[in-house]
Amino acid sequence: MRPRRAVVGLVAMLAILLVACGGDDDGGSDEQDPANLEGKSWVLTQMLDAQGDTQIVDIGVNAEFDGSSISGVSGCNRYNGSYEATGDQISFGPIGGTQMACEPDVMAIEARYLELLGGVASYRVEGRSMSMNDAEGTPVLQFSQG
Repeated sequence: MRPRRAVVGLVAMLAILLVACGGDDDGGSDEQDPANLEGKSWVLTQMLDAQGDTQIVDIGVNAEFDGSSISGVSGCNRYNGSYEATGDQISFGPIGGTQMACEPDVMAIEARYLELLGGVASYRVEGRSMSMNDAEGTPVLQFSQG
């Protein structure tokens, strides 16, 4: 009778270990839901400059998504346009905006932001942060919820 108890105990212990270890694969936790973009104001915190270096952005650039359009402040001006998102893939239609003039450094950030936004191919939302990536998967725009 003793060997049978040992086998039953071993099987029970293996079952517990399998359940505990199996918690990491939830069958799609990496899948992005475009609805996670909506209803929030995303504030740009970093972007890649023309040399490929990370640039901190603190001039109030933001993005808001409503399911089919993006809008926000691009530094000096307001902008809007259309977008399509499926899973973690995203693409933007033509972006239009107001045409006020501001300080040259603000205008340079605005121009670079809109340029990078036009080349975004994917995104990733993790908690209160979002990154937008180019076609090679390089994060080019970093946002946090405002």
